[in-house]
Amino acid sequence: MGAEKPAVPEAKKGRRKTLKTFPRGVLKRPSKFTLKGVIDPAKSPPLKKGMRKHTLRLLTEKGMKKHRKTLKRRISSMSDAKVQEVVRGKGLVLNPKTPPGISRQILDNAVSAGFVSV
Repeated sequence: MGAEKPAVPEAKKGRRKTLKTFPRGVLKRPSKFTLKGVIDPAKSPPLKKGMRKHTLRLLTEKGMKKHRKTLKRRISSMSDAKVQEVVRGKGLVLNPKTPPGISRQILDNAVSAGFVSV
């Protein structure tokens, strides 16, 4: 029945976590960042150069339908030579003997995915 000394917590080793630079993620800053749906994700955002890293381009359902319709009309109105020129210029097709129909399909898919802006 001796008096035992109470356990004294030891001091923690290592640095203290500060909140000065935390959190750093773009999505964790609701005051400076908002999600906005756009019609054409291939177009550059209408912001300053420094703000470009804080921008995400999303496509709404309505915008997607409109975008597909516009692309179909725009690409079908292009001549075969123009389609071949655009596809070769963007490096989408390596073989110069690729048929125009396949080149047109490749261009359509690339533009709808947002890799190429026509």
